[in-house]
Amino acid sequence: MNENIEIEAGRLGARSKWLLGRGLQLATVLTLGLAATGCPAKPDKAQAAVDIDLRRLRVDLLEDEYALGGDKALVTIVIWSDYACPPCGRSWQVMKHLVEDYGEDLRVVFRAGTVPGFAHGERASEAAFAAGAQGKFWDMHWRLFEHPDDFSRPVLRKHAEAIGLDLAQFMDDLDTGRFAGRRIRDRRASMELGVSALPVAFVNGLYVLGFKDEAGWHALIDREIATAKQMMQEGIRREGVYDEFMRTAKRGSVDEDSDEAKRLRAQREAQAKSAKPAQLASPAYDQRYAIPTGAPGFGPEDAPVVMVEFIDYQCPYCQKAQQEVIPALLERYPEDLRIELRHLPLEIHPSAPAAARAVITAGAQGKAAEFSDALWHRGADQGLGLTTFVAVAKQIGIDADRFERDFQTREIGEQLMRDVLLARRLGVQGTPGFFVNGRYVDGARSLGTFTDMIDEELASAEKLAEQGTARADLREALMRGALEPEQFPNAQLDTSGAAQAADSNPENSSQAPE
Repeated sequence: MNENIEIEAGRLGARSKWLLGRGLQLATVLTLGLAATGCPAKPDKAQAAVDIDLRRLRVDLLEDEYALGGDKALVTIVIWSDYACPPCGRSWQVMKHLVEDYGEDLRVVFRAGTVPGFAHGERASEAAFAAGAQGKFWDMHWRLFEHPDDFSRPVLRKHAEAIGLDLAQFMDDLDTGRFAGRRIRDRRASMELGVSALPVAFVNGLYVLGFKDEAGWHALIDREIATAKQMMQEGIRREGVYDEFMRTAKRGSVDEDSDEAKRLRAQREAQAKSAKPAQLASPAYDQRYAIPTGAPGFGPEDAPVVMVEFIDYQCPYCQKAQQEVIPALLERYPEDLRIELRHLPLEIHPSAPAAARAVITAGAQGKAAEFSDALWHRGADQGLGLTTFVAVAKQIGIDADRFERDFQTREIGEQLMRDVLLARRLGVQGTPGFFVNGRYVDGARSLGTFTDMIDEELASAEKLAEQGTARADLREALMRGALEPEQFPNAQLDTSGAAQAADSNPENSSQAPE
């Protein structure tokens, strides 16, 4: 049976019918007055008709989820939301009021709905889960929605401090990406349901798209409570109500053909597109690039050959190069080769930005190379969080208290952004990436690849020396004709792209909410 029913919000409860378990195929359309808003649009005062598909879809609950309301609720709302989405914040304020109104009859379950690669919202979700590990999920949840404009690391630290978290544990959880998997799990569940716009909720399996005011929610919840009570009259125990709804629900995805769904989906796709790094032109292998030198590293500063390496501390290929190739090169060319460290933490490695920031922080005390070595050779049981970084600082003999203070500063983030921007302008799109006197080598190549290139450079240097070029001037002479920064493949790349690529690590907010 297919039936289209237009139901006025105020009459929903009275018209409730229990259609589950009767072999009836329900495909109705519920028309309610909803605010036509979606992430990241501003609130729209106009009310518009929004189609809500009343086919129940199966939305399984998990034991480790965070929920408000009753454990044996008659109505369960599972809501996907993003802390960087204003309509999501407004929806949660409504949810808070609804739980106050319905008490044990209502349960509202949180699911993280984030845009892949959009670090701003992803980091906020992980901060909420990290707070939840210390029993303070809802405290962090409400603070994040109250302060949606800045989810930088210092601000999240201030939130954690304000709600009384163990800061060292919280920052470790954030830096190591401990809850990235949980965030991704929620995203995948939404994708399986066909969800592409936020906020979105499933009310006992019924799909509700976008922000909806309290009156509309009351009408729908009243209807579902009436249906649940009829179930109970026919023998379903209270704690089994949601399971009974799910027993007759269908596995599948939502229908997003309505005008509102298309509009919200377009906004969501635009947000995802803006989160992606710019398409980059790669460096040419037959060119030489005049990369600024002077970064921390290994080997004599007057060496005629300088190899700049862009690394990621969670990249297994980088680790292979650091443990097998780099030591062999330094041993082979102790006087003629300098290796300088640059950082390119990749989006797929959640702990890499913090590790890069730690190496830069150690560099403020002249120990970047030693710190980097210690990270590559750390034990397998050590993560890449602040606790590990402080332990390494003590291990290599630098001021650990100063290290911990410096690690939090904007200046460290800005230095990381400069490295990432340099890599992007050069066109380096993966790690490791090397430039031997400005000549590009991608990936963890064999030792011979590097020795052949370095030997070529040293042969040219020897000829220049024979012609009277001083050792201190050899590299400059070898670099004549190299492409200058304004000639790099992506010289005009906007700095905002670098900030995103660096996981927003330039801590651009010195003001955090109290």
